[in-house]
Amino acid sequence: MKRLVLTFAALIISAVCFNANAEGVVVKGGFNYTHLDLTQSIKEQAQALAIGARNFSGFHAGIGYQTEEFAGFTLQPEFRFLSNKGNAFGEGNTWSLNYLEVPVNIQWGIDLVALRPFVQLSPYLGYNIRNTLRESKNTSEPAKQFLKNVTTDPGRFSYGIGIGGGIELMRKFQITAQYVWNFGQVVNAKQYIDNASNVSRDTAAGLEISLGLMF
Repeated sequence: MKRLVLTFAALIISAVCFNANAEGVVVKGGFNYTHLDLTQSIKEQAQALAIGARNFSGFHAGIGYQTEEFAGFTLQPEFRFLSNKGNAFGEGNTWSLNYLEVPVNIQWGIDLVALRPFVQLSPYLGYNIRNTLRESKNTSEPAKQFLKNVTTDPGRFSYGIGIGGGIELMRKFQITAQYVWNFGQVVNAKQYIDNASNVSRDTAAGLEISLGLMF
């Protein structure tokens, strides 16, 4: 984790020093659709209780800074809020995960004057600021206990990478779409991992679509 933080610090410093004349501030917002990639042990426990994991939908919003283009490349560090909410592990059981994230978008594109199509690679760090579980009254007591075990105190720190692309219109609007992998531990699987061998960490991945306004 220390090496990852140092890498991010270097990327952000590079963005500031990349060019003295910044292209401008970017205000962004959009939607995300997240899929939970659970370990087999968690899936088996859920199936034994007749509940199944569901996907999440949510939104993100934040502000960024884009450097001036150099050889087709720009750096765009951002600070944003991301919320994932959905009916997870059965109908009526609502689980919300909210993060503060710092992605650094490394973009390469072709300037066609009126528009600029680009591809981007987006490593990021995140911190879970709120984790809420609302249980359905129809959920059985064993199922409720299982839900509390896996959703209480998940991994606070998240980290991952996004790959995608987008287009800038008249240097005023930016539309992006990317697929993002979160390599941090999403659910609290400690009690299952302690009693199992060769169990991977529970992660999340999803699609993000964003619209940005450039100033």
